[in-house]
Amino acid sequence: MAEPHPNEFSVPVPFRAHLQGKIEPGQTLFTHGNIPDGATRFEVNFLSGSPTIDPSVGNVVLHISVRFDEGKIVFNTMKQGEWGKEERVSNPWKAGQPFDLRVRAHSDKYEILADQKEIHEFNFRLPLESINYLEINGNVTLTGVHWGGRYFNLPYEAGFPGGALRAGQRIYLNGVPQGKRFNVDLLGQNGDILFHFNPRFDEKHVVRNSSIGGAWGQEEREGPFPFVKEKAFDLVIINEPYSIQLYANKQHLGTFAHRTSNPENDYVGLRVAGDVELTGLDFSH
Repeated sequence: MAEPHPNEFSVPVPFRAHLQGKIEPGQTLFTHGNIPDGATRFEVNFLSGSPTIDPSVGNVVLHISVRFDEGKIVFNTMKQGEWGKEERVSNPWKAGQPFDLRVRAHSDKYEILADQKEIHEFNFRLPLESINYLEINGNVTLTGVHWGGRYFNLPYEAGFPGGALRAGQRIYLNGVPQGKRFNVDLLGQNGDILFHFNPRFDEKHVVRNSSIGGAWGQEEREGPFPFVKEKAFDLVIINEPYSIQLYANKQHLGTFAHRTSNPENDYVGLRVAGDVELTGLDFSH
């Protein structure tokens, strides 16, 4: 399995954090963990003015209550001590299973994903910029919590920090496929595509290749096709001494032997294009 995101860390429950900056539209809260047998409820709260729900202090900007005793997930707000109208959806999780909950902020709503699939949109009732605390409590264990992402315009192109993707360094990419094909390219100094990663929904293959000096090389197509339209994915690309290693949704996807003579220095940039919404991008050792 791939290593966890560099900004992700295991935390005790209840978990309470004072946010260091304002949440910006495009950012996502990633929470992963396990639901113990016999669990009844857990909740995630975006709070203003107080690190816990307190009717006499502050507001609950977004309350997400995952209820196994009712088989529902309940969304709500509390303003000046008064709860608003509940919004309810079916609870896709079962006690005794792992979970992946993501909340992505937009300019006017939150997009909530369960196991990388959207389950609800919750329109703002209180300002996004008023959130300054996060609380997670209840019948749950947490294996990771982190913030990430922003809005990206495609095609998106960027150079690697330090000038190149060095040996052992990783690319963490989050996105949502939306059409027939998309591509993630690792670029050389002269514009060569040293590694071309191209999931094709019309062929149900992930094609890997390179284009050096304007000439495409031999395609590689073996391996699984883990992508689903409109379902979020996590992709990790690792520059190892003899090859590029690929992980999708924490499962090994494939290997691509380097087609460049100096992989320690030759990968200088990244490009993402095609039918995909890019929601997060990070680089690390």
